[in-house]
Amino acid sequence: MTADATRARQRLFVSDPITPGCEIELSPEQSHYLEHVMRLKPGTPVKIFNGLDGEWLATINELRKKKGSVAVESQLRAQGTEVGPTLVFAPIKKQRLDFLIEKAVEMGVGRLQPVITQHGITDKVRLDRLQAQVIEAAEQCERLTVPEIFKPVRLLDWVANCPENHHLLFCDETGSGSPIGEVLSQLLAKGAGSAIDNVNVINHALVIGPEGGFSADELERIRKQSFATPVSLGPRILRAETAAIAALTVFQDRLGDWSNQPVTRD
Repeated sequence: MTADATRARQRLFVSDPITPGCEIELSPEQSHYLEHVMRLKPGTPVKIFNGLDGEWLATINELRKKKGSVAVESQLRAQGTEVGPTLVFAPIKKQRLDFLIEKAVEMGVGRLQPVITQHGITDKVRLDRLQAQVIEAAEQCERLTVPEIFKPVRLLDWVANCPENHHLLFCDETGSGSPIGEVLSQLLAKGAGSAIDNVNVINHALVIGPEGGFSADELERIRKQSFATPVSLGPRILRAETAAIAALTVFQDRLGDWSNQPVTRD
């Protein structure tokens, strides 16, 4: 890693293709943040990524009046495979939803699917706001990808249209499921080896109910699906955001990328 790379404390997501020597325009929000919040100047090194071309070292060209640009220099990390499960969740109160989104991205979630449930406390989701939170979390945790967020749909409609090659692990607070770690270990044993190599992680979905829990009708409909498995998250009733992080933690430990070699940083 170069000296400039070690000094690059800010990391930005950009939507443009990244190639050596190219110049990339920053958004007004990024320019304002770098100039007025972080007090950076032209010539300062930064890191950039777009989810496709890896991570690159760049230098700020200009920052003025909410306009700015960076000059791309060299690649720091090649684009790698970052596979993670889909998190299917019911929208919750604002601050708790913020926490859920941030931590799910840090935990390596692949996709985020809001669903409307019968006992949910809200059916309103601002996708633009969630997208901004996802990008910010990806910048902070040094992911190379940005999870996709889908439009909200009714839970039972999503289940009805779910491809049968997917595997749903729905967190059942009634206690009818086996411990999630046990279920995931069984899946890993069937894969007979490395989780990432032999288990199609992208086809797994973790389904988290709302604060009021799944309705009886929802539980019955989900249990009837051949590709759905009820799982338990322990003896205590967890808040929705806690349940999401707990499920993702166990998943990444058993089937996900926690078994990969860690990224070395100077």
